[in-house]
Amino acid sequence: MHKLFVSPEDINGNTITVTGEDVEHLHALRMREGERIFISDGEKTVYDAALSQMRKNSAVFEIKSQRPFENEPQTDITVCIALLKGGACEDVIKQSVELGANRIIIFSSSNCIAKEREKDGKYYKTARQAAMQSGRDTVPKLLTGFSFDEMLEELKKAEISLFFHEKATEHFYDVLEKNSLPRSAAFAVGPEGGFTDTEAESAEKNGIKVVFMGKRILRAVTAPLCALSVIAALYDRQR
Repeated sequence: MHKLFVSPEDINGNTITVTGEDVEHLHALRMREGERIFISDGEKTVYDAALSQMRKNSAVFEIKSQRPFENEPQTDITVCIALLKGGACEDVIKQSVELGANRIIIFSSSNCIAKEREKDGKYYKTARQAAMQSGRDTVPKLLTGFSFDEMLEELKKAEISLFFHEKATEHFYDVLEKNSLPRSAAFAVGPEGGFTDTEAESAEKNGIKVVFMGKRILRAVTAPLCALSVIAALYDRQR
């Protein structure tokens, strides 16, 4: 069944009103009155709702039942992605949402080739579409424009915080295995040129575990997805 995201303000008693681009999506699906769809309020509840009225610029749904979020990982996962060139950031955002990231932070570091541009809207749209397609109960938070130091401050707030660097001596899986089910986990992966030794030292001084991913060097678009897949699989199965 398809899924949409609305604001709590769009819910009035037993009905939900959908507007904006989502109406175009519903027209493309050729939905008819009585057909059902899941609608999330983005906070804590998912509704099973039936289309009761379709207009050109809005659609009204009747709530049939509701449930609390159940498709979100137990561990709150933050993915910190260095700015990447081309459309690589959007690719990583899309797949991070599919794999269960709760927050995605995009930051600048010494070896970043790309420069920050006004892409917040485009990044959020990418995340929202990925959440709809993958059946997430909420759209992950997307934070952009962070400096390296600002990213470290966010990173060390997590119960488990990892910083990937090719010269590290501890494998990240060994760190994860020591924690059965943390409330939160966060990690940072560098840009195309990787992190500098100075940046790794800064992470370590902030109490963040500097780790490596394996014997092979992964591309900047592959590394965060590899790490997230392992973290999500390890902690999602412990229910």
